[in-house]
Amino acid sequence: MRRTYISLLFFVFLLIAILAGGYVWLKLKESSSVKVSFDSDHPDLLINTPNTIILIDENNGILTKRAIYNERFMHTSVYDKRTKKLIAPTYSPEYHFAGITEFSNGQAKYQKVKDFGPMNVVSYNGYLLMDSSLSLINSEGIPVTKLGLYDLRKNKFVKEFTVNGIVQSMMKVGNKVYFPSVCENSQSNIYRFDFDTWKLDKVLKMDQAHVPNQILFYKDMMIGLANEEAAGASSNKNKLYYIKNGVISKELKLKQGTKEMAILDDKIIILYEPYDRKSFIEVLKIEGSQEAEKVKLADNPTNITTWNQHLVVIDQSKKILIYNTEFQKINELELGIDSQVLNITKAN
Repeated sequence: MRRTYISLLFFVFLLIAILAGGYVWLKLKESSSVKVSFDSDHPDLLINTPNTIILIDENNGILTKRAIYNERFMHTSVYDKRTKKLIAPTYSPEYHFAGITEFSNGQAKYQKVKDFGPMNVVSYNGYLLMDSSLSLINSEGIPVTKLGLYDLRKNKFVKEFTVNGIVQSMMKVGNKVYFPSVCENSQSNIYRFDFDTWKLDKVLKMDQAHVPNQILFYKDMMIGLANEEAAGASSNKNKLYYIKNGVISKELKLKQGTKEMAILDDKIIILYEPYDRKSFIEVLKIEGSQEAEKVKLADNPTNITTWNQHLVVIDQSKKILIYNTEFQKINELELGIDSQVLNITKAN
């Protein structure tokens, strides 16, 4: 009996040692998969590929770059000024991991977020607003998106809620976040979340059959783009929406192949990626005559955004090009990456 007890005890100790060794090995493997070469304090522009974040800094007209490599997939990234952390929603099927990675002081820290696959994320004063990529259906059979307000200091959600439909993108303006959500049964809308009051409301007075995928602001008007990824009927893709006082005041049909837009000065810059030819950029005025003009800013451009009253263009050769409001090139930098650029984020 005593021998059986000793054998059982030995087996338990052996099992604990194996589990502990496996845990240590996994942690070592995790840390070795992250190559960090940066000081995250005050980057200017963040460029995401599936496994790399390029941090762009501008100082006296000179662009410099730093890089973070991570074996886990990162769709986008944001910089939180309050905590001085660079945050990336992170996925890794190999480890069954879905959560966020915090980069700070040259170190990477993983935070698993249970039952929540972060997709879009914005930061404000130590908080993150995130939507989940998990597919959910409500009691009426309608797709819904789960969202959460995450406290970076406590490493936990402090508020969770759902909206009808599938969230398309997120845009932060001051202390507010705007996000369109496309839903079936004419229940699509654009939502607004206030970081100070934690209040969520709808921008459009009436739910719609379709809303834009991407939204930007010009003065007191919201302008939205429905691109090739838009849900619903094809007739509702490739459009501009003009929204004022909670109402869609005008819709403007565009050419096929819209991908994304930027607003610079009083102009809308639209990037097209047609299936049968090279990508190109068109510009149209927001007010007055709205005839689109094709402009040659890059050979096969892949991404655009605005930054400090400048237009940022990334081309197929992974070069970042900076233009002024007159579309004159004032700067450029080789990014040195060979992957698709998924997202460009203004860090400040």
